[in-house]
Amino acid sequence: MRVRYLALATLLFSGVAIGSIAASVAAPSDDCDDSCLTLYQKNLMSKAWPRYSLAEDIIESNAQIVTLQEVSSHNRKYMSNLFEHYPEKAICEFRPEQNVAILTTLPIVENSEFCLQGYGLVGLQVKAPGGDLVWVVSVHLNWPFPYDQSRQSQVIADRISQLEGPVLIAGDFNMVPWGESVRRIGAAANNQSFGTVLNTHNLGSWKIPLPIDNLLFPKGTTGTVELRPFMGSDHLGKLARFRLG
Repeated sequence: MRVRYLALATLLFSGVAIGSIAASVAAPSDDCDDSCLTLYQKNLMSKAWPRYSLAEDIIESNAQIVTLQEVSSHNRKYMSNLFEHYPEKAICEFRPEQNVAILTTLPIVENSEFCLQGYGLVGLQVKAPGGDLVWVVSVHLNWPFPYDQSRQSQVIADRISQLEGPVLIAGDFNMVPWGESVRRIGAAANNQSFGTVLNTHNLGSWKIPLPIDNLLFPKGTTGTVELRPFMGSDHLGKLARFRLG
């Protein structure tokens, strides 16, 4: 427990630096139309309840891409309508009962799926409505020091750096956007944080935000990001409508 408190203290210390990094985060602009992509990012919380309202919220968002963390047998059972709604999916083992996943209504490029088992990374390539091929990855990082987030983020960054073409990176990073681990993963795809800096965890607040659920999109991306309610999880959701630059 003391180690967990130290990890949280490390994360909170990173959070107080918010004023120094505002310029490094891409502020969305409201210029989207029907040609935009839609992505819903959510840490489900493996044993949370209720599940039904959250599943309906994701379905009703009409998100073409859903990135999930802490996917468990509990979630698969009580959110079965969500997993049935999306015809294409990739799920990768991370921690016991805390897998990472991508669900999508977009066509998947054959044999593009990959999984770094035990490292909190799953990815696949989809065909966007305009015909462009886009990589999507879902990330779940461990807590920061004294846990192994730094090494884990380097393994993930090395894998992402091998992908050719635009990459959409979303997930629970357990780190603020200006933290080393997030910047390392973003740099691997030449991406930057997308959206304004807002609290996404129930231990944070507007006074000391914990914006640890992050979207890292290609530079030049425009659109909007909307926070979605906790709905039984300890993380808020993020719903992004965007156009790649």
